[in-house]
Amino acid sequence: MKSFTRWWSRCFLWGVAAILAAGSTLVVRAAPPIPDPCKLITQAELEQIAGLLKGAPKAGDIASGDVSYEYKLAKTPSWISIRLHDGELSYWKRRNGGTNPVSLPEFGKDAFVNSDSYGSADLYAKKGNLILRVSMPKGPTAVEMVKAIAKKALPRL
Repeated sequence: MKSFTRWWSRCFLWGVAAILAAGSTLVVRAAPPIPDPCKLITQAELEQIAGLLKGAPKAGDIASGDVSYEYKLAKTPSWISIRLHDGELSYWKRRNGGTNPVSLPEFGKDAFVNSDSYGSADLYAKKGNLILRVSMPKGPTAVEMVKAIAKKALPRL
């Protein structure tokens, strides 16, 4: 029995050696780092678009998958959220597009804005494997503001 175990161990080791010598093509690569949503637009750019900020932006819990920053503003609108998601825009459109999502071809294929998503205006655009979502309370200038923010943020994604 001892000789059989020794023989089996040698066969296994020779097999592993043969596989390694053959030049395995398995390459393991780390996933690209997720960009910091706070760096997609500067505070000065955001203030130019939406008005004076109140305090520092609040980061989401990246460890739990909430890749976001929320900005509080001194005046209305009271907040702006910049989030990054993965997946397909078609999923997000079905889920959060509402009854009349507006296509935004200037932001890429399938980009859209929902001007009334449970009280907020939400813009979705995709670059690479990530989806940029810019949200703020709905209002008469909300769609134009989320578009202006996305115009600055999307190229930096």
